[in-house]
Amino acid sequence: MSKKDIAVTISAADRMLELTKNPLHRQILENYRRHAILEVCGQWEGIFEPEMTVEHPVYYYNVTGFAGYKAEGMEEVQAIYRSLAETQTGVQVVEDERLMVSDWGFASDAIFNTYYRGFNLIDVGVRVEDPDGYFIMRQKYVMLWPYDERGRMIGEQVYENKAFYELIQIPEGDFLTVEDAQARLLPMLRPLPVYEPKTHTAAAR
Repeated sequence: MSKKDIAVTISAADRMLELTKNPLHRQILENYRRHAILEVCGQWEGIFEPEMTVEHPVYYYNVTGFAGYKAEGMEEVQAIYRSLAETQTGVQVVEDERLMVSDWGFASDAIFNTYYRGFNLIDVGVRVEDPDGYFIMRQKYVMLWPYDERGRMIGEQVYENKAFYELIQIPEGDFLTVEDAQARLLPMLRPLPVYEPKTHTAAAR
């Protein structure tokens, strides 16, 4: 296994943006693309800018380490991202993503490759024999992300199909760090377009 290209994470959104004409749908995709970059680069505060996320987001997770988990409100949701940044466990490569976008938001089917040290896995209840090792947790997720009429994220619903679960130990040289993510993705970050729901026009800032 060689080091994965983390830019694959935003490739599905980029492909859909090439084909999508509806202004609201484009705003949702641009929001998702920007959200993904900020999250994996540990710059989560930008996700909660007023034009990105509603004032009272609600998240639901049913995945390894977070079975039946709900976070409601800005404080609880932000705590998730703060923890990912502090533990440096937010680095993910999203592969084989299929997206469907509509006025209500988008649905995604994808493989998530999340980079963990062994001790981080132990912290979320995953048994490993090498606490100092380097790992990829490979999971298949189905996600539903609702958005409002302004193209702002309302929340997330994330569900794991555990039949696809793999935990893969990798060499240190194949491990992606937050610094790797920032070097690759931050140059690809762009401002969120200004979206006007009444006129259905969007213009870059």
